[in-house]
Amino acid sequence: MDSPLYHPDFLARRLLLALVCTLLPAIGYASGAPTAPPADAEQVFVESPYVNIYTGPGRGYPIFHVAEHGEPLWLLKRRTDWVKVATRKNIRGWTRIADLAEIRDAGGEPVRIPLPDYSDYRSQRFNLGFTYGDFEGANAMGVSLGYRFTANLSGELRATQAVGEFSDSQTYQVAVLHQPFPQWRVSPYFMLGTGINITSPNATIVATEDRQDTAMLTGFGLRTHLSRQFALRAEVANHYLLTSRESNQEIYEWKLGFDVFL
Repeated sequence: MDSPLYHPDFLARRLLLALVCTLLPAIGYASGAPTAPPADAEQVFVESPYVNIYTGPGRGYPIFHVAEHGEPLWLLKRRTDWVKVATRKNIRGWTRIADLAEIRDAGGEPVRIPLPDYSDYRSQRFNLGFTYGDFEGANAMGVSLGYRFTANLSGELRATQAVGEFSDSQTYQVAVLHQPFPQWRVSPYFMLGTGINITSPNATIVATEDRQDTAMLTGFGLRTHLSRQFALRAEVANHYLLTSRESNQEIYEWKLGFDVFL
């Protein structure tokens, strides 16, 4: 009679057991062992019936977990109007700030996570602007670098390249902007500045020598904030050129663009 140690069924079971014992540690390592949330993470408790947890910070990501009423959550970090959270089993994902409207701390006090506000841009000092418009009939593209001194006062370095039918020009200016109502969503501003204007006539006309004139700047604009970092801008400006000829020259410019706050 064959020994049970060498029976085919017994050997198959031993081989399967050995294979499982070998693969389980690898599977556990690949999935990652749970780790505790960071010590500085804020702990809150769900007061609403449930909170959906997404795999990423956006509605396009799927819901993969639900935190139920009374369950603790740890707030890890924020991205725009989404917050990365961890559960007590250290399941990590993202949830909308709007879905965390009903949460409390360990003492039972309500916790409020403020939604991003466009007025937060005032905490950022620098902005980079890009514009396109009309410079006395010529197509004009501009770039600016601004610095906010106070809520109402800022300065800008501005450069504009205009391409026309008979001549091209470059304008380089320093301007001061006054924004009387910075708290308004659509906020007007006034500007005053100075710089130089370099005009390069096309070779098809008689005078082909470049001219460089002092340019005084006055203007009015509107800025509307789309988010903490982006704003749309519309502007009308008057460039008064102090020329060496018999009369000075006025150039009107309008443009549209956007600002990026850094």
